[in-house]
Amino acid sequence: MTPLDTPPGTTSMTPAEAGRDRRAERILDAAAELLAARGYRGAAVEDVARRAGVGRGTVHLHFATKEALFLTVLMRSQRRMTGRLIEDMRADPAAVLPGELARSAYLLIHHDPVARAVLTADSESLDSLGRSAPALTGDLVETRERVADGYFEVLRTHGLVRADSPLRLQRHAFAAVLTGFLLSGPAAPGEEPGVEARAGMLAGVVRSAFETPAGPEAVRAAAPEVIALCRSLHDRLHEEIGRQKLT
Repeated sequence: MTPLDTPPGTTSMTPAEAGRDRRAERILDAAAELLAARGYRGAAVEDVARRAGVGRGTVHLHFATKEALFLTVLMRSQRRMTGRLIEDMRADPAAVLPGELARSAYLLIHHDPVARAVLTADSESLDSLGRSAPALTGDLVETRERVADGYFEVLRTHGLVRADSPLRLQRHAFAAVLTGFLLSGPAAPGEEPGVEARAGMLAGVVRSAFETPAGPEAVRAAAPEVIALCRSLHDRLHEEIGRQKLT
């Protein structure tokens, strides 16, 4: 377990709580495997229970609904990817720049079966989960919004990105470019570049569209603030996953 897995203030579990937590993790592992293999609509709670070696009722002891179960699967995936991004930023402050962030996010999503399954899910399933999220996860949605806005606010403050358009529009454009690269197929039969090459091309496009020629001092000054924002999201995800598993 890395320090990122245990946010400040986390208390030790009793043996009974630890056993319950391990069972919940086994259920989440099974749900993640089925989500990746069949998609949200094809992943039935009964099949999750069978794969986890528990009864359907036991699944619902942890997760009241299918939506709660699979939202927790998605939160685990996001927590894992957020932790990796934080580690990259700590190792190299330049990882906070939009081009490098887009490259890292692209590669993390490409190699994460759960994230890929969500990206290719039908819109009806995504809408169902999206509608459930605010009621099931408290202020997590607001935390994500605050962190996403805060990221661009920090970069603007340090002169690392252009500020000639509204922040929300800039944020939307960044997400649209990343999503477009994730969803696009090969340019032509037999000419699809490798994953690393596509990630590099994405980084170049984002750099050209968003970044300014600020120096390394500005990057080093912005990095702790960006890391703190990402850490707040990581810790909130960790807290919410624990709450969902042990309710």
